[in-house]
Amino acid sequence: MVVETCSMGHAGSARERGRARERVGTERRRIGYTGAVRHRYYGKIAGPGDPLGLVPGGPWVALEKIHGAQMLIAVAGEQVRFGKRKAWLADDDPFFGWQLVRAGLAETARAAARRVGAPLVVFYGELFGGGYPHPEVAPVPGLQPVQTGIWYAPDLRWAVFDALVAAGEDDEGELLAWSELAELSRETGMLVPPPVRAGPRPHVEAAPTRSPTRVPALLGLPALADNFAEGLVVRPDARARPGARPTYKRKIAEFDEQRFQDSEAWDPSQRPDRAALVAWAERLTNPARVASAASKWGRHDRQAILDEVELDVLIDLTAAFPGALQAPDEADEAAIRSAVRAAAAALLSVGA
Repeated sequence: MVVETCSMGHAGSARERGRARERVGTERRRIGYTGAVRHRYYGKIAGPGDPLGLVPGGPWVALEKIHGAQMLIAVAGEQVRFGKRKAWLADDDPFFGWQLVRAGLAETARAAARRVGAPLVVFYGELFGGGYPHPEVAPVPGLQPVQTGIWYAPDLRWAVFDALVAAGEDDEGELLAWSELAELSRETGMLVPPPVRAGPRPHVEAAPTRSPTRVPALLGLPALADNFAEGLVVRPDARARPGARPTYKRKIAEFDEQRFQDSEAWDPSQRPDRAALVAWAERLTNPARVASAASKWGRHDRQAILDEVELDVLIDLTAAFPGALQAPDEADEAAIRSAVRAAAAALLSVGA
């Protein structure tokens, strides 16, 4: 996050610029830029023929394998940090427009971590969506599919498939059981991959690899023909140390033998039009963001709350679309600011 990004060219008074600097420093501390949290890589899941090691009894579960890009969220106290498979994400990393969903995901991850009660929690998940070619579903302007060949949603989504809890940086930690993760999902709304089958290992392993993806229905979307899931991830429903759980994946034949159309890399230089930017601004102005601003300034200071939400949305929107917003058209900027403030004011009125 950089102050120049926050100020958006013509933007704002000296008071706003000063608050932008303070906001950037505070947010960097909250999302882990202190460097206190080390990145924890999630080991590769075994494929057909790979050794599984010691295989326990007890309950097992088969989950739908979501075809996306791995993104982890680490929570240590109030610090939240986002990462790719092998490294942390910098604020301006062009990773499929992840900045557009980080605020909501950070709040959900904090809530889930509080329920777990561990000093450090790392949620491992898949970022997916960005396209859904159905005539009844409108595309989301400015987005590109994270992956193609299987379609899940027009907007960006993230689903957690595993979570590690640790007492601190020196603790190797322990992976939660699936049943614990499913309970967290019910309590916090954090999305998880659809479970396909649970029970004794022979029963779970008999689940068919090929079936339509269950994700669109989970999100309330109409079905697409021949939209098959990538496959299954099969594992014991029990806690385990990292690397010690015998987990394996099975994929449908097409994914092993065909090349799906590759998704394109996120293009930070793209320039969505004014309507698309305003729509994104309204989408990012959500109850969690307004509640966060109100907690800093108190609900009595309506102007300060609106200023905070406006700045917060512009930070994320500019990080996702720097090509359009680092030096924006004056009318575009005014429309975005107005949309954010109107949406935030409406949410404040509902919560009054």
